[in-house]
Amino acid sequence: MTNHGKFVVFNVYVPCGGVKTPMPEKMKFLKALSDAMDNQRQEGKHVILVGDMNLKSDKRDVQWGHRSLNVDEILYQMKQNDNGKDNESVPKWKIDLANHWNKIEQVLETKEAVPRQTTNPSTKEKFNRFKVRVKVGENHYEELGSNEDSAEEALCYYTFDEGSYVDPDTDETIVCRKKNRLCVVTLVELMHKIANVKWNVDTQRQVAEEAGLNPDHPPTQWVRGLMEGNNGMVDVFRHFYPTAEARFTVWHQFQQKRYTNEGTRIDFTLVDQPLMEHVHPNDGKTLRCGKEPHSDPLGEEAAFNAATAGGLFEGGSYGGGGISTATQRALDTQFGKSHTGMIYTPPSYSDHIAVSLLMKSTFREYTGQLTLGNDLNTKKAQPHKKQRSISSFFSASSKSSSSISSSKSTTSKSTGMKRSAPTQAEKDKEKKKSMYSFFGSNTNKTKENDGNKDTTAKAASAKAASTKDLPKKEASSKEEDEKKKSMYSFFGNSNKDTSSSSAKAASDKDMSNKKEAFSKIKESSSFDC
Repeated sequence: MTNHGKFVVFNVYVPCGGVKTPMPEKMKFLKALSDAMDNQRQEGKHVILVGDMNLKSDKRDVQWGHRSLNVDEILYQMKQNDNGKDNESVPKWKIDLANHWNKIEQVLETKEAVPRQTTNPSTKEKFNRFKVRVKVGENHYEELGSNEDSAEEALCYYTFDEGSYVDPDTDETIVCRKKNRLCVVTLVELMHKIANVKWNVDTQRQVAEEAGLNPDHPPTQWVRGLMEGNNGMVDVFRHFYPTAEARFTVWHQFQQKRYTNEGTRIDFTLVDQPLMEHVHPNDGKTLRCGKEPHSDPLGEEAAFNAATAGGLFEGGSYGGGGISTATQRALDTQFGKSHTGMIYTPPSYSDHIAVSLLMKSTFREYTGQLTLGNDLNTKKAQPHKKQRSISSFFSASSKSSSSISSSKSTTSKSTGMKRSAPTQAEKDKEKKKSMYSFFGSNTNKTKENDGNKDTTAKAASAKAASTKDLPKKEASSKEEDEKKKSMYSFFGNSNKDTSSSSAKAASDKDMSNKKEAFSKIKESSSFDC
């Protein structure tokens, strides 16, 4: 959360749910988020909520083939209608479903997860996967779905029992999915492979019109609860574009679903109702449509063009190699007129795209002077502002210097006597010394000015060790010798005892320039970047 004076912004990633984050944990997070936002409202602040919410609020947030249908409700309708006999207004797909669902349920009782091995065509690496198999006839089996990582995951896609969980705080059993609720593409597959009834695309679209979001899904109920009432939060995208189709913010990257625009909208910008007077109204037609405008910017074709940059974005090869490099023309499609909507960043950036919120100029007058610099929560959200200066990195390398300056007075372990804290001039002197040693410079002059015998002794010991090891270094391979030469020439070390033959052969002019430059650094009291 960042505090902006009259309003706060919550920027969140909501757990995705499923096996990795069970529903009780996800709902605990969402409840804590609600409480945190309410606490800010009680302090008189308005709230903006943005981020990857990992939930849907409207059936248009899901590609039509992945909307869910309550089969039991359809069967009940058909039973009331005497299975559609002599009723021309009943769609044929409902009659098909009523005639074959019993067989589908019986066949699904035979389901099992069978191991399947897949191979990467590029690396030839093999993977152990699982797929669902059902017995359709005496000696006939059908495989359903795709290869999954585990047997449990493969089976769960074809298990349509009632789903529920126990709230750990209240011990209440909460139903999150009614029995026999499944998505359109799954129903189409079952009708084809088990009932031998194949629905064309037009029929599938009719089924999708009857389908929608699972109304019992707790996260969906939560976000709808936020937006209830006149003082609820507003989903600004859906507010301005209530009929926009196929506008998604994330696609399955591995399955390359972006290039067919089969995605979901789970990235939101929600604002408290009072802030809506400061949101720019747009014109209802400013949604991005790819490389060129579209006659129907709210339709599916325009959304497909936006997601794929009019076909300019291309997926990667299944043989490996990653996502294809986009052309400059394709990359430029992410830019356009400022608006409240979506910014279709390239697939190589992320499997998500950005969402945007455009405010009126009056918003500046409303917010006044921002208080970001004084707010503790805001500071915690900006760790980059804790970064120290470059010069502090050099002085921090000396632990003895930092320990001396950490307190006003320190006690010597050997004598038990207290020493006064070093002055600022002494601190600067220690800082400059460690900096010079980092660059590998000749520190004789510095040592002469320094009265610390312990430091001089350490330096002498290091020099003696270096001289002792010199024969070994000279006996090293030719390649290592060349590395030494380049290293000494980089640091500009003029020490005759340790410099390589290449450093000795450096021109007087070049060495003079280096000495002159380094003398200017010595004269400087600090290093600024």
